[in-house]
Amino acid sequence: AYVHQAEDFAFIQERLPARGLVAFVGEGAVLPRESGVSQRPLRGAVPFASPPSLRVAFRVPHAGEVFGMGLPRGLTLITGGGFHGKTTLLEALVHGVHPHVPGDGREWVVTEALAQRVQSEDGRSVQGVDLRPFVHDLPRGQDTAFFATEDASGSTSLAAALLEALELGARVLLLDEDTSATNLLVRDARMQALVRRETLTPLLDRVGDFKALGVSLVLVVGGVGDYLDLADTVVLMEAYRPKEATAEARAVARAHPTGRAYGEPRYPLRVRPRAPLPESFDPRRGRKERVKGRGLRELLYGEEVVDLSALDLFEHAQVRATGAFFQRLLRLADGKTPLRTLVERALQEEDLFRLEGVPELAQVRPLELGAAANRLRALRVRQVDPSHQGS
Repeated sequence: AYVHQAEDFAFIQERLPARGLVAFVGEGAVLPRESGVSQRPLRGAVPFASPPSLRVAFRVPHAGEVFGMGLPRGLTLITGGGFHGKTTLLEALVHGVHPHVPGDGREWVVTEALAQRVQSEDGRSVQGVDLRPFVHDLPRGQDTAFFATEDASGSTSLAAALLEALELGARVLLLDEDTSATNLLVRDARMQALVRRETLTPLLDRVGDFKALGVSLVLVVGGVGDYLDLADTVVLMEAYRPKEATAEARAVARAHPTGRAYGEPRYPLRVRPRAPLPESFDPRRGRKERVKGRGLRELLYGEEVVDLSALDLFEHAQVRATGAFFQRLLRLADGKTPLRTLVERALQEEDLFRLEGVPELAQVRPLELGAAANRLRALRVRQVDPSHQGS
């Protein structure tokens, strides 16, 4: 049964881009979980029912025709009151990059393969990212073209996460206002009038640039109404039941203008690829080599404890595999090859069956392996010409 389910899942996932969709949520899916520490479906939960206007169908090899909600590409807002299921839907989409076992409740939740959740992470390390599309003109002339810090703020960490995801090839970005720095999401009319010298370009002013790059955004909002001006699709959650509210949201935006000025950002939304130096991935660094996973949130790599809490790893075996692949990156890194190319090469050349001496491994995507590398405090990089990205 699982093999058939996985094949049907892959069938839908492969066809999402051609249908102009970033995700599919099947009719009758059970999205809520038993608890915050359990992935079991919640008993008695309201089954998912697609809004008629967003209902689509796929005829899959084993289950035949399946119906559900198709989320179009572009900017999608998931909104609604507190405790009505906004974040629950987003969590299901985050998990929807992988197939689920029968009985999970989310078997027919399918998300674009290159989707990634991004969020703020106070205190994380950022190395060599060109943050100018979001962070610029800092006091005392500090340059952000090659930004490095061991203690990023909420806004700089979110800016870095967005740009790192683009660098690694993400095509859909999933965000929740609850875990995103407000000052990087939006700058309203009052703050524009009060603070004339702003060092941040909010995501709101970059939505069109993301669309131009072919990158879609799915954003959970409950209080940031400025995004209604730009939304392509609005899904309103009421008691765990979705309703399409795009036309209603546009009417609200017309009736209640924000008065906000939309200017041309000073710097283009461009990603500078970075090439890691080999020593970034050396677990010894003069000391005993140690590679050990600690649950889903931490990886002990040499003397460093790598914080993976912001990554969407679903099994302990994926954490162990991440450490094993880091050792392969040590062999592949040359200070010239971009990170995206390195992680893709490591995953292609060094499959799980060839990672000797490390038991119980589970596959990770290039997006997660690259994101884990970006959280190594030992990471050291050089920026390379964008034309070398695919080398």
